[in-house]
Amino acid sequence: MSAVLVSGRMRRCGWLVVLGAVFSCLYAADQVKKPNPNKVADFAEIESRIYKNEMLENFEEKTIEEVFLPQDTEADVALASELVPPISESTKYVSVRIRAPETRRVRLQFKTPLEIRGYCRAFNFWLSVEKLHARITLIVEDREGKRHFLDSGDLQFRGWKKIRLPVGQRIRQHDLYLNEKAALKLIGIETVFSAKYTKGKLPLILVDEIAAEVREKYELPPQLKK
Repeated sequence: MSAVLVSGRMRRCGWLVVLGAVFSCLYAADQVKKPNPNKVADFAEIESRIYKNEMLENFEEKTIEEVFLPQDTEADVALASELVPPISESTKYVSVRIRAPETRRVRLQFKTPLEIRGYCRAFNFWLSVEKLHARITLIVEDREGKRHFLDSGDLQFRGWKKIRLPVGQRIRQHDLYLNEKAALKLIGIETVFSAKYTKGKLPLILVDEIAAEVREKYELPPQLKK
């Protein structure tokens, strides 16, 4: 009789040990992990919440005459759809093909400058180059009316690639006083060919999805605007 009682007590003790282990695991799983005060801040993640990509021109809804002023250079500028960049949203892009080997520079000027009201840290766009020995420049105008040239450097690739051109601190775009709405303006795109091409091997450059990386400018709190 005493052996049976001892066996029953041992079984009960065994179940209690198992239940205790289960509850301790559940408690450990439910505990919220405490933040590490020594962890270095992930600035890339912070910036991704502050800056957003603002589309300026994707060449989807306008004709070429509505986007750019007429050209006076030996180049064929048109909207095309045969070689779209590797993004699902794009169905059209702008194509620039020079007609004569002597043509070294092609400037596309927007009919209406593209305004960026937020603070812009960079421009990005898709670019396809058929021939090397070329470079592309974005022409921007700051809040004081001064023009600046954001240069890509030599384009050493073929096919589509996403290009990012930072906006330097020398380009003034801060509002000088609260509630001012100064704008940075994208005036145009300039392509420069650094080599003379032979006829039949003239370069082709394609541009699409011009956007700006922007954040909101500082403003007065709502209670102070009254």
